[in-house]
Amino acid sequence: MNQTIEKIRIHSKKLVAQILLLIIIIIFSVMQPQTFLTSDNLLAIVRQVATTGIVALGVSFLMLTGNLDFSVGKIYAFSGVSCALMYQAGIPIVLCMILSVLFSVLLCMLTGIISMKFNIPMLIVSIAMMQVIDGLNLVLTDGATIYGLPEWIKIFGQGYVMGVPIAAIIFIVCAVIVAFLLNRTYMGRYFFAVGGSNAAARLSGIHVNKVKLIASALCGLLTGIAGIIMMSRSFSGSPYSGANLSNDVISAAVLGGVSIMGGTGKTSGVVTGVLIIGVLSTGLVMVGLSSNFQNMIKGAVLILAVIMDVRSKVVKVRIPVDEEGQGDD
Repeated sequence: MNQTIEKIRIHSKKLVAQILLLIIIIIFSVMQPQTFLTSDNLLAIVRQVATTGIVALGVSFLMLTGNLDFSVGKIYAFSGVSCALMYQAGIPIVLCMILSVLFSVLLCMLTGIISMKFNIPMLIVSIAMMQVIDGLNLVLTDGATIYGLPEWIKIFGQGYVMGVPIAAIIFIVCAVIVAFLLNRTYMGRYFFAVGGSNAAARLSGIHVNKVKLIASALCGLLTGIAGIIMMSRSFSGSPYSGANLSNDVISAAVLGGVSIMGGTGKTSGVVTGVLIIGVLSTGLVMVGLSSNFQNMIKGAVLILAVIMDVRSKVVKVRIPVDEEGQGDD
């Protein structure tokens, strides 16, 4: 019965997000009838939301387990910065990309390890890590953007296949993989179980801390990939990339039905939430609002999304787990 109620709740949140997306599209189409619904603008929106969407998918793993990481924007920048710097040092670009993504994984895991080791809320640790990584980015680059990348690397951020941005294709592939992981594997069930109740998950034999650490690793993996795509799009490594990324990805996830309290969410909802943020951002630019007003509006959207999430009744769901699972060490 509880599972049925929870499914209805998830679908209703998803429906609200889809209706909101449609309303925003209609509003900006009326305000900018000559330009908003053009194929060029729609493709630009899709390409724009690709990196935000990939990071949002990563953050959704953490949110499902009841955690938040505000340092993803700085890790996103670090991925591009570290890749560009290593390439300048003479390391092959493919190896640079792999190492940069690995560094992103390690940074996200470090946040999770500190949080669990010292029993500090991940939100607090991530805010501290955000400052640390931001400082690291500026120290490594002296506050300057790093150029001199190989020409072919533009393909990931600027290339197209049959008229579709390659960045968008990567986003779609990531979304499909994440959906499969969450819906068709035991690990996906563990994420939901841990987010629903740590105590109940432990009693079910789940390694709660290990599940949370895996969620951090997956968040870092996707954030690192997105950072490489952004580096490819801008053809540079900038310490200032992802300035408002954390707010955007959390807003997108919450708008799409991922609960900040954990245990609830769907990949399709995250995709819808990302499209809402992307369409809203593009529309605000097209109607001529300054970046200050845009930040105010997107901040208000985040507040409303969180209020809606908190006010919705949380239903704890009993998740079946593998009988061979073991508790935390």
